[in-house]
Amino acid sequence: MKYIIDVIVVALFLLVSSASIAESSGEDDSGRWIPSLKISSGMLMSSASGSLVSTLQEQGQPEPVIESASGASDFVSPWIGGSLEIMTPVWKPLGGGTRFFLHGGLAGNVGFERDLAKEGSPGPFKFPPLLPLFSSPTLVRGQGSVTRAAPTGFQASAGIGISFTIETDWLPIRIKPSFEYLVEEIEISGLTHRATSLDPAIPSWNLYAVTGSQTRFFHSIGPGLEVEADIFRKGSVLMALTGSGGAYHLIGNRDVEFSSTDPTGSVTGEWAYRKDPWTYRFDLGLRFRWAPITE
Repeated sequence: MKYIIDVIVVALFLLVSSASIAESSGEDDSGRWIPSLKISSGMLMSSASGSLVSTLQEQGQPEPVIESASGASDFVSPWIGGSLEIMTPVWKPLGGGTRFFLHGGLAGNVGFERDLAKEGSPGPFKFPPLLPLFSSPTLVRGQGSVTRAAPTGFQASAGIGISFTIETDWLPIRIKPSFEYLVEEIEISGLTHRATSLDPAIPSWNLYAVTGSQTRFFHSIGPGLEVEADIFRKGSVLMALTGSGGAYHLIGNRDVEFSSTDPTGSVTGEWAYRKDPWTYRFDLGLRFRWAPITE
């Protein structure tokens, strides 16, 4: 969160310190295509649920031991990235500074791994004291199962929309509703740890570690809105402060299921993941627009 707060502070400082020199140059650029680069940072918010089933079948055991669990978690992933945009010349039938635009960009998530479903305490195996009294496999720590999910760091977006310019006594402000596309990559992993006794009379165990994972791209579409205000000009480059947000509905399958079994066939883990259909994205940024002054 700290670096996001820093971005806000810097942006506000630029807004205040540059307001006095952010006046329009008075040139007519209505017939010009306008490219720009945006650097931004924000938050990606979503939720997901998970479940698991683990099966232990010991030799000579009439019925397998089956454990299960389910749960859910919210994901809040800070990100930083950039995008390119091209705006058309002014579309005069709508009047004013109305333009159409198309943009696309890449970003890197720094989200953290979350446990969606958990049974027991899966982790490194830790053994009880080597005494016959403590030979029960239930005393071996680190047993259990878990279903986890985490962003891989990849995020891409694109959008198309219309820009309305509002001329104010302070700064030109653009209101930009759009239709947006978002793709993010998520890794879902599962782990099952079990221990069985080799000989009830002595402290010796069979240890089973079963793992599995799948990586999936999730594609979403939905409405977006950006507001930007010009704050500073340096030669042909016009800088604007931007804030935007979007709500994205998942398209395609939102379920991931996979399983794994140890080589002996004694332990099987089955894991499942379901992504919430809605994802929300917010950001603050700076847009650098190529807008040469014409004499």
